[in-house]
Amino acid sequence: MGAANMNMNMNMNMNMGGAGIGLTSVAPAQVRFNTADYRKLVQNPIQWLNLAVTPYPQFPLNWDPDLRSYVYLNEFLSRPAWPADLVALRAAALAVGLPTATAVTLDAQLRAVLNMSPDRDDRFAEIIHQHDAEGAISYFLGMLMIDPARHPYTYLLIRVARRIGELVTMILKNEPDPVGHPLYRVPRPSQFCPAIVPMIDPPVTPSFPAGHALEATLIALALKDAWAATLPGQQPRLDMLDYLAFRIGENRIIAGLHFPLDIDAGKAVAGALYPKMRLGAQFNDLVVLAHGES
Repeated sequence: MGAANMNMNMNMNMNMGGAGIGLTSVAPAQVRFNTADYRKLVQNPIQWLNLAVTPYPQFPLNWDPDLRSYVYLNEFLSRPAWPADLVALRAAALAVGLPTATAVTLDAQLRAVLNMSPDRDDRFAEIIHQHDAEGAISYFLGMLMIDPARHPYTYLLIRVARRIGELVTMILKNEPDPVGHPLYRVPRPSQFCPAIVPMIDPPVTPSFPAGHALEATLIALALKDAWAATLPGQQPRLDMLDYLAFRIGENRIIAGLHFPLDIDAGKAVAGALYPKMRLGAQFNDLVVLAHGES
């Protein structure tokens, strides 16, 4: 009886309290009564041999989109052209220019960060909300009224764009120059200038290029491709997606986490990256499926 009470109390406490276990990209898993006493449900031992339903069920096609995005990441990395693509993406970032290229450039970049800091009060809640991936993605979902349940392929497309963008960002952040000197491994603005106090503790990653800008731009490009580009009279929606991606990047400067050139480099890399993503057969199919939901 004591074990039963403990089981009941644990279930009631966790379920009635609204607690859940699971990823934020899907509905959280609720704790339920366990099957320790399943034998009470069986009338006689012979039925133990026929517990499985027939015909066998099929697992849902649209399973966890955040984890399923790795399937598309694998396709992207498995292409023979990936090493050459990385060279091109590196060149796209360097074409923008490093914030630490010269003392004059660094000084101008630091001044730009300081000059944008007065906007923090107006954008405080927005910056905090967009700090993690879930918050930033929610702005795209809200803009186009994308419901993961009604638009599963569009939602998966967003997750795939974010996943591939994250991988490319982290590879580029760690890139050394040909002789091994730290080229991309640029410190955050607040590490150069004590007058810059960031709103949030900076991520423990190099500053260049900016991941938020790169991933937001990739998401915007994917949504424009799937939802807006082939529909008549959709220029306002195209412009809105471009502006949202720009604003997510700009907020990182206002927060004191990035240089303007970090943001520009992220956008440039995304622009060079998306056509390469489009070369994948699975990704192409996903864009077509998402277009059918627009």
